[in-house]
Amino acid sequence: MTRSTITSKRQTTVPKEVCDALDVGPGGKITWEVNGGRVAVTTERPAFWRWVGSVKGGPDDPVQAVAEARKRRGRI
Repeated sequence: MTRSTITSKRQTTVPKEVCDALDVGPGGKITWEVNGGRVAVTTERPAFWRWVGSVKGGPDDPVQAVAEARKRRGRI
């Protein structure tokens, strides 16, 4: 379990383990949700955004891409 201290201005440092788990860094936004006596900390963006750029996109012209695929497969 990680701990941090609350200052007199009610500020705290988010532990490295929490930042790593939420995939946030300097300037990142987090949301605090209070449920009874517990607090949930989440990011403002969905976790799948960390994968942006890891999947290659298709060609700019999908009609041309389909035509080329059909040619390769001998369907024209």
